[in-house]
Amino acid sequence: MTTTTRPLTRPVLAAAALLLTVLAAAAGLGAGTASARPTEAPRLAIAGDDIWTVGNHDNCRGPIRVSAKTDPRQPGKVFITYRPGRFTGDGPGWRRNPSCTMRVRANWTFPANLRTSAPIVAGPRGGKAVTQVLRTGSGLQGMGFGTAFPHKPVSYYLLVP
Repeated sequence: MTTTTRPLTRPVLAAAALLLTVLAAAAGLGAGTASARPTEAPRLAIAGDDIWTVGNHDNCRGPIRVSAKTDPRQPGKVFITYRPGRFTGDGPGWRRNPSCTMRVRANWTFPANLRTSAPIVAGPRGGKAVTQVLRTGSGLQGMGFGTAFPHKPVSYYLLVP
């Protein structure tokens, strides 16, 4: 009986490269001194950092920038900030009330959780940033962010101290 081995396929090689990147980032997290406040977390963004969404009335639409920060002094927590960009809309309702409201839903792999943000309000000049603290636990997390309305979501692989 003979056995043959198959060469590694591209997806397997890509997964191995991703794992090595995450491990290298993890090694760098423990180096140095802890910061005075949370800093941007090393992550691999799958589809960028902007949620493109439609809001609650008159086809209002625009981007929400997602920022993820961690602090080694607060293990197991991720500080997420949603910054709405300039939104636009259509019709007389938008002209009367150029304000778009939505909530972002965040989820992560372990434990499988879903958390909804405070209301995010945006208009032609953007909107006020909303921060959410997620207690994900330490380790590698696959995280996703999106709205209930039609959208282009954001997803990360993130190493939480």
